[in-house]
Parts: sequence; C-alpha cells; structure tokens
Amino acid sequence: MNKHLVGAAGALALVLGASAASAQTSAVIVTQPSGYVTVTPEQQVQIQRYVVQRPVTATTVLPRGFAPVAGAVMPADVELQTFSTDAAYGGFDAPSYRYVVMPDNQTVLVEPGSRRIIEVIR
Repeated sequence: MNKHLVGAAGALALVLGASAASAQTSAVIVTQPSGYVTVTPEQQVQIQRYVVQRPVTATTVLPRGFAPVAGAVMPADVELQTFSTDAAYGGFDAPSYRYVVMPDNQTVLVEPGSRRIIEVIR
C-alpha cells in the first residue's frame, strides 16, 4: 500500500508541477512590443500636465477604423507635436519623441523616425 501511496503522490506532484509551469507561461501579458520605451505613471502625469498646459490648435483627423495602440504606426498625414526641451518630464526624454492629442483627449507618444506609437496616455 505504501508503494501505491508514494506513486500517487509522485504523479500528483508531476501534474501540479506541469500545471504550475503552464500557468507561468500563460500568465505573461505583453502590453508593448519589445524594445519600446516604458513610461512610468509619474512620467505620464508630467507629460499630460505639459500637454494640457499647451493646447494644440491643429485638429487630428484619423482614418476610419484607426485605433491608437502601442506598436501601431501613426498615419503620415497626422501632424506630430514637439515637446519643449526646457520642461521637466519626470526623467522621461520627451524631446526625443513627438505626441498627438486625440479627439477624446488621449495623448499618444510617437517615435518620430518610424511614427510608431510607444504609449497611449489616458
């Protein structure tokens, strides 16, 4: 009987170990493409404060169905705004990036060379 109990315990440990391993791999959630900059919540507040204090006069018109998400490419006809070099952004190098204020007041950070969206601040 002891042999059966040890065998059952070993099988249970094997099943639980496999479940834990699969749970670890399935729990990984990627929110941004690799290689993209992460903007901390504190930096987002600083950036949003900067954007709100400097209203943009241009109207952003997006193609029908375009959704601004990290990794997407901002359409070429959308005007990108620049950050001032004399403002503080909580350690984020904002002047290296551009931004777009969306019609719903979201701020979209864009890498200027590729026009890829790096962050959407709500």
